[in-house]
Amino acid sequence: MSTKPNRNVSQCSGEEASVPRECRPRGRQKVHDTETLKSKILDVAFRTFQKHSYKGSTMLRVAANAGISKRTLYEVFPSKPELFTQMAIRHRSNVVDLTQMDEDCPLDIALRKIFKVDQTDAEHQRQIDEMRLFFAESIANPELGDLVRKHCGAGLLDLLADWVDTQKKKGTIVTSSPRDTAKYLMDILVGARLYRPDSPEGPSGISDIRTYLEHSIAHLVHGLQPR
Repeated sequence: MSTKPNRNVSQCSGEEASVPRECRPRGRQKVHDTETLKSKILDVAFRTFQKHSYKGSTMLRVAANAGISKRTLYEVFPSKPELFTQMAIRHRSNVVDLTQMDEDCPLDIALRKIFKVDQTDAEHQRQIDEMRLFFAESIANPELGDLVRKHCGAGLLDLLADWVDTQKKKGTIVTSSPRDTAKYLMDILVGARLYRPDSPEGPSGISDIRTYLEHSIAHLVHGLQPR
């Protein structure tokens, strides 16, 4: 007596053959982890905007460069302004490590951690490239300037001012204006990357960015006058 093959069992070999088709998940499996995909799109969008400018870049171009469909791109970022906003938010975390603000350590060490002095050369260069892109786009597109000021300007200043005020109460920092001090820290330790010379025609004798920031922190903490 012949036995009919079970049509619900896969004909392929191996472990999968023992799993009935009706028990396997149907539909297309999720190819990308959401956060991984989001990070990839932000990286690609940055390079695309850097090459073609914000106005010169379309969502279709970003999607093509990322190797995804336009529909997938819009599922993650509903609009180009939203994509730019998320780039600005990530840029803030690339420039300043807000998670280090709660650590209790000497002031010079705290500043090194918060302003990410000990990054690799490639990470420092990425920060410089991002700052220059946001600076240029903020001037060319006033609406983008508002986004950058909100997420990388005023918002960051508020967080740093709160940290400075906390340090003042601990006796770690002496200041009559936490907000002015926070702005000063941003000017010295963040702005240094934006205006850093990157060509042989620039001023000579300036240290690499990491050493420059170390010197800046030493001046901030210990002052310029001999003791």
